[in-house]
Amino acid sequence: MRLFVLFMLGLLSSPALAFDLNDLQHQLGATQGLSGRFVQTRHLADLDTDLESRGHFTYRRGKRVVWALEQPVEERQVFTPDDAREADAASGDTGNDRRRRQVATLLLNLLDGDWQALERRFSLTLSGDAAAWQVALAPRQAALRERLAGVTLAGGRHVERLRLEMADGDTLAVRFSDLQPLPGNGP
Repeated sequence: MRLFVLFMLGLLSSPALAFDLNDLQHQLGATQGLSGRFVQTRHLADLDTDLESRGHFTYRRGKRVVWALEQPVEERQVFTPDDAREADAASGDTGNDRRRRQVATLLLNLLDGDWQALERRFSLTLSGDAAAWQVALAPRQAALRERLAGVTLAGGRHVERLRLEMADGDTLAVRFSDLQPLPGNGP
């Protein structure tokens, strides 16, 4: 009988111990800045080939992401919340500026763990726990599904892996390493 009571108490208390998206957002939000390295692999389905690039990044919550490619070419991009806000306001915008703003919005929301913003466009499924979690994002709108099949974000204390699967079969996988929290409110 004692084992049965302990078992039932365990079942009743387990939902309180469940790891959910709010917990993950709080966990990711505890780090105001992060720097590190990345390896980015783009698979082109039509050509059945992979293109790999490497670089480093600096992320400041609510301020910006600096994405610096080092190999095979050098290129530096800065994504800010202003880019993301302009993406929502610029309905007539086309071309590279619009794509850049869409990338800024998605990247900042993913690194922030801003599930409320992401839930407007994606259904979210979290698995795992605080030490090893994964969030699968499936596009809600048909127009988005025509371009993007899904996004997977995974990690532990920080985001460690990001994978975008395009509707045409192309993928973009990013693996982060050498992650270091940044002190204070610096650059």
